[in-house]
Amino acid sequence: MNNFLHRIKRKFIKLRLQPVRVFCFHHITEEYDASYMKRGDWMQLSLFKNKIEDMQLNGIEFISLYSAYNHIKNDRIRTKKYVVITFDDGYASLKGIIPWLMENKIPVTLFINPKYLDGESYRDNPNERYLTANDLKELTDQYGILLSVQSHGWEHTDAAKMSSEELKENISKTIEALTPYTTHSIPILYHAYTWGSYTKENDEVLMSIGIVPVKINGRVNYNDSSCIDRC
Repeated sequence: MNNFLHRIKRKFIKLRLQPVRVFCFHHITEEYDASYMKRGDWMQLSLFKNKIEDMQLNGIEFISLYSAYNHIKNDRIRTKKYVVITFDDGYASLKGIIPWLMENKIPVTLFINPKYLDGESYRDNPNERYLTANDLKELTDQYGILLSVQSHGWEHTDAAKMSSEELKENISKTIEALTPYTTHSIPILYHAYTWGSYTKENDEVLMSIGIVPVKINGRVNYNDSSCIDRC
């Protein structure tokens, strides 16, 4: 009986609320570079642009993650179709696509590991190139509210393997490092788990310090404001 009532409730929600879709990308370039890119993290530039333009033609409105979360939390009826564009890891290749998105007034959220902003550190491969501190400052100064910087943790490590205190310290360090890049936009309010890996305890830690967990699980968002789902 409980499962039946849950299905009825979910169906009713879907009837009155259009889903909010939040997409996660990494590299958007014309050519794939196997020396530092992973195939699953790459999309061809022309294909990406075509997808964006097709969505615009189909009446989809691109909004910021901040606006999307407010819709998820507060909407009782949602007839518009909303999409959010996010990028994880802050690769230097983003300098090729961000200007185009900004010209088209499409808000973007960058989930950044501030350890790699020094221009020398890397995650797995010495060929990896990330946005530097100067790059990020120039982008956020130039594009203002359209470009939000949010937490991906100090470095690209698995939150599920951290204790509660380790995660708190990690997020605190990340917020301190990224706050200078939020001058023209919102403060650090969201944290995207690396690899989408997390535990229930991780969620509880983030929520206890006022940070919304952001996941990557192929789901869309209706009215559950305990987290943000991405595909």
